[in-house]
Amino acid sequence: MTLTEAAFWTKKFGLIAVGIFAFGIIFLLIILKPKKTDLPQKYLEPDFACTQTPEEFLPDRLSIPSLEIVNNDNVEYVIQTDTGKLGDLPTIVNVYSYTDLEQKITAQAEAKILAGKLGFDPEMIIRRGTTEYLWNNNRTQRTLHVNARDLNFTFKTSINMIKELRKMSDLPTENEAITAATSILRSLGVLDEGYTTMQPSVYLITINPDDTYSEADSLLNAHLIRVDFQKQIPLISIPSNVEGAQKIISYLTKKNMSHTMGKILVNDSNVDVYNFSTLMTYSNPSKSNVSVYVGAENPSIKNHNSIHQIEFRTWQQEVESCGTYPLISPEIAQNRVQNGEGSLVQLNYNNDEIAPYISQDVKRYIITDLYITYYEGLYEQKFLQPVYLFTGVATLADNSSADFFIYYPAIDYDNLEERKELPELPTTKKKDSILPF
Repeated sequence: MTLTEAAFWTKKFGLIAVGIFAFGIIFLLIILKPKKTDLPQKYLEPDFACTQTPEEFLPDRLSIPSLEIVNNDNVEYVIQTDTGKLGDLPTIVNVYSYTDLEQKITAQAEAKILAGKLGFDPEMIIRRGTTEYLWNNNRTQRTLHVNARDLNFTFKTSINMIKELRKMSDLPTENEAITAATSILRSLGVLDEGYTTMQPSVYLITINPDDTYSEADSLLNAHLIRVDFQKQIPLISIPSNVEGAQKIISYLTKKNMSHTMGKILVNDSNVDVYNFSTLMTYSNPSKSNVSVYVGAENPSIKNHNSIHQIEFRTWQQEVESCGTYPLISPEIAQNRVQNGEGSLVQLNYNNDEIAPYISQDVKRYIITDLYITYYEGLYEQKFLQPVYLFTGVATLADNSSADFFIYYPAIDYDNLEERKELPELPTTKKKDSILPF
C-alpha cells in the first residue's frame, strides 16, 4: 500500500473505527453502570422489530460473493492488532429497511425522463421484455441501460470516443470532477442527500489497450476521473432527552469522536438525536455503488459534456432503523473466517485498486484491523445489515504482500427472536435537558 493509499484508508475507515469505539463505549457504560445511566430497555436488548418472526427475517440473511484464490486450503490467519485482540465491539446494532422495492407502474415514464435528461430521444426506447429499457445514440456513441424494477441505470460512452476526446483536451481537476459529478446526479434527481455529507472519493483511471481500466499514476496519464459517492449510516442514535445521555456524549466527545445531529419522532414530538455513524460499503470496498466517470469535454454535447459514464445501483432505505439486532462476537466471526466462511472482497496485490482482479495464491492473512460497516451489495436486498470488515496484509506464495479486505455478516442469525415491544423512551425534565441552549 502506498502512502497515498494508506492515508486514504486511514481517512476512510477512521470514521468506522470511531463508530465502533463509540458504540462499544456506549454499551460498556450501559452494562457496567446501568443504574447511573438509567437507560431504557431499548438500549439494553435488541427488539428484532424489522419482522414479526425470525422466519420472516432469515430469508434475507446476507450472502456475499467472494473472490477466488488459487489455493484455499491451509491458509494461515494471524491476529496482529495493537492489543493482540479484536477489541470490544457492540452487542446490538441498527438494521434498516429498504423501501419501494416493487416495480412502479410509472417505471417506463420515469425511465424516459431520465433518458431525456441524459441527451437521448425518450421515444427511441428499446424494451427487453418488462425488465430493461435501452437507449443508444450513434452520434454521441452513448448508451443507457435502465432496470425497470428499481430504475437503477448504467450510462456509458464508447471507449474509442473517450480516448479521442482525451487526445484533444485536458481533464478537469479532481475538484472540478467532483463538482461535475455532483451536478449531473442532482440534475437527474437521483442524488440522495445522504451522499452529500461526505467528500466523495476520487480515482484516476487509464484505459488499457484491451479497453480494461487501471489506476493511473497521475492526472496527465489518466483518461478518466472516477468519483465515488460515500454514505454514512448511524450505528446508534442517542436522543437528547434520554436520561444519562449527556454523560455518554461528553465522554465520546473527549475521545475526539464525532457525531451528526438529526431528529427522531418520540411521543409525537421531534427530538434532537446524536448519530454515531459508520460507512456504507459495497461488494468492492474501494468502490461505491454510485460512481460517475468524468473526462475530457465533448464539444458536440451541450450539457454535462464531461460526463462519460455513470454506474448507479442503490436503493432507498428508511431514515430510521426498523429494529435492533444482536451481533455475533468478533471471535466467532474470526473463527468462521479462518474456516473459510468469510468473503474475500479485495486483494490489492499490485497497488492498483481499479484493474480487474486475477486469482492469487495466498499463504497467510495477517489481520491488523476490524471494523463494522453496513453492506449494500449489487443486488436488491430487503434490509441494510452490518458486516465485520477484516483488513490487513496477505502474504502470497511468492512472498510478496497484498492488502486484503474480508467481509463476514455480523448479525447473529442463530439467535433471532420474535419481535419485542419495548417501552417508549423516557423524557427528561426541562431542567435536566442536555441541550446546549
